[in-house]
Amino acid sequence: MSPPRFTHKRITASDFKAELDRQNLSLPAFTRIWCQNLSKTKRWANGQEDIPTWVPIALTLMTLPDAMRTARTAAAAMIERDTLNPHLGAFPYQRVREMPLDEVEIDADDPKGDGENIEWLTPEQHRAKHDRGGYG
Repeated sequence: MSPPRFTHKRITASDFKAELDRQNLSLPAFTRIWCQNLSKTKRWANGQEDIPTWVPIALTLMTLPDAMRTARTAAAAMIERDTLNPHLGAFPYQRVREMPLDEVEIDADDPKGDGENIEWLTPEQHRAKHDRGGYG
């Protein structure tokens, strides 16, 4: 087996968090859109694991016009079951083609990276804090 043809630049945890903030995208929202596990993406954001090379490509694509809505719509269509709302049945968001909001989103700014200083916000609080410039 021959070695890989290319080596790829990796982004840092701080680059990852800065780009999420620039796009006004919480870590849980990014996780849902790209069908990832929140524990895994937290490890990326905390620098505990390397960030896969597809992530900066995905983040770049998210800056294209209407990309955020398109990505959310595509991700919503992939949700087979919503464990918080089992009464909605199979593929509950294919009909509405819209991602559900979490009941609580996590402020991804955790300076120590130990999970101790995480601030729990409702989606409305997250948007208000971002609008006030509270993430800079």
